[in-house]
Amino acid sequence: MVYFDSTFGRVYYEVHGPRTQDGQELADEPITVLFAHGVTMDHRTFESQISALETRFRVVCLDLPGHGQSEKVDLKGPYSRRAAHAINELLDELRAERVVLVGQSLGSLVCQRVAVESPGRVIGSVHLGGWSLYPRVSPLMTLFKPLVSLSIALFPRKPLYALFAAHKALEPHTRAYLQEVCTAAGKRLIRLLTLDMVRDMVEGIPHRLDHPMLICHGDHEAGFIRRHAVIWHAAQPGSTLAVIENAHHIANQDNPSAFNGRLIEYLDSVAQAGQIASAAGHWTLRHSERIQRAPCSRS
Repeated sequence: MVYFDSTFGRVYYEVHGPRTQDGQELADEPITVLFAHGVTMDHRTFESQISALETRFRVVCLDLPGHGQSEKVDLKGPYSRRAAHAINELLDELRAERVVLVGQSLGSLVCQRVAVESPGRVIGSVHLGGWSLYPRVSPLMTLFKPLVSLSIALFPRKPLYALFAAHKALEPHTRAYLQEVCTAAGKRLIRLLTLDMVRDMVEGIPHRLDHPMLICHGDHEAGFIRRHAVIWHAAQPGSTLAVIENAHHIANQDNPSAFNGRLIEYLDSVAQAGQIASAAGHWTLRHSERIQRAPCSRS
């Protein structure tokens, strides 16, 4: 097990990717793909994505603070901002210079804050069942927080976890996974992070993210998220909207082959754009050097 001591607790993470023949990680792999999961979940939700990408990309997955094998943390206060800072600390430790962020649900909010805090290294992001933090939503949304808090607090544990799974997944294996992680995480984490997501949407981020973006959701996703995805895509230049068939909120587990197909297509486009930009920059530099070396003509 590999852990990183961040300012928001001890974080469990894994790094996968191309290796040399002696098992050493390739230092020159151009793109790091980092996955961030949703409420109660852990890195295991992305197992199908890791296996699909690890031969071509450097893949980083983690258990967000307070989740899975990461240290239990104080959940009072702004969660996504602190989690985003912890991720940027981890990316510093890994010396990741060109990063594509993949966030699912809560992970989408966290990834947006990662990009705001460290825009120089984030070259793209994928949002599955996510919500744009720009522009911020009306402060009136906070009026629903007491009702949400009371509903979760009064709901019996086992029925709550079963309902949580049924309203986020189609496939039996995905539902079983969600019930498992909900049981491990507990009602308090669900309640506090659900309320914090509302606060996060009201607070928002200061500006629109400036990089290519893939916005996607399952075809059985909740209606308000499907409608918001269309609005987000229309307002976000350079974005692509994808609907994953036969999938709910956890589309990457419900239909991994369909999600992986759209993800790889997007990553290839980001990589190609980076190669073109690198080649253009190299040509400009060489052309500038030739001009500087050219002898001056005499009149």
